[in-house]
Amino acid sequence: MSTSSSKWKAWHNFMPGTTPTLYVTGDVTVPSTGYSASLAPHQPQGINAAIYLLDLNIVAPQPGEIVDRTVTTFEVRYEEKTDTNYEQVTILPENHTVDVEVVS
Repeated sequence: MSTSSSKWKAWHNFMPGTTPTLYVTGDVTVPSTGYSASLAPHQPQGINAAIYLLDLNIVAPQPGEIVDRTVTTFEVRYEEKTDTNYEQVTILPENHTVDVEVVS
């Protein structure tokens, strides 16, 4: 089994009295325990400034690390303080694109 991701959500908190913050969450499914995952801004960003590109980085267990061979799903989360009004977020390399919900 290879890795996969699903259930992506993105929202931008513009509530008064808070620092504007973009949040992105999703589920990562891996073939065993011992994996980790993170999201980071893609470099370079694309030509459409309204679509924020994030790289999903999945790290496999180290050779020799003891793992449970059970398919495992866990949440990956990204947050960034920004007042840039993104309309969508695309998760690479899987090309999952989700609309950004504005919370104000």
